[in-house]
Amino acid sequence: MAEPTMDELAENVDNPLFGDDRLGVMFYKRTVEDKERTLAEGRKCFKEVEYVRIMVPGDRHNPVDRRVQRTGILPTDDTLRFPKQYARFKNQEQQVEHDGTPLSFWPQINAALVEELKYLNIFTVEQLATLADTHVAKIPRGQEFKRKAAEFVTAQKDAAALNKLQAELTERDNKIEALEAAVKDQSAKIEALLKKVK
Repeated sequence: MAEPTMDELAENVDNPLFGDDRLGVMFYKRTVEDKERTLAEGRKCFKEVEYVRIMVPGDRHNPVDRRVQRTGILPTDDTLRFPKQYARFKNQEQQVEHDGTPLSFWPQINAALVEELKYLNIFTVEQLATLADTHVAKIPRGQEFKRKAAEFVTAQKDAAALNKLQAELTERDNKIEALEAAVKDQSAKIEALLKKVK
């Protein structure tokens, strides 16, 4: 049996990684004192260390900001727990703390509410759609906006599935068209050869 993908793991409520896709995650380097070298060399020595900042949507008071943990075991290894974000960091690509549709692109709310939600570490429609009820209570008309966000996310998934199916059908039609052209070309060549033989 094949190993489950990270997306499949993230969708399983019983899984310790459930909800990780909704977190705001950013890896970065911090300069810290190298205590061993400082003691050995008798002067202050420093080194760069990888850190991770993890923010829970709706909770602006408790961000996790710590050294990257590498245990080789999920869910305690940050590099395995957040592989997309860590790959962007290692490849020196621009990191996006919040994957999803930015609230500023969603016409259901105004700019003032977008700013209020950013203050609460809610940056995407997907985060709003899955926000814990304890945090929804902090938002004016929070339940209504959460419901609308969930409907939007569902509609986007349905549209994505439809677009994927349409692309597959178009690709199939193009292959059929190419095969028909090849058969027609081969038929013309065979007919020309038969005329030469006669």
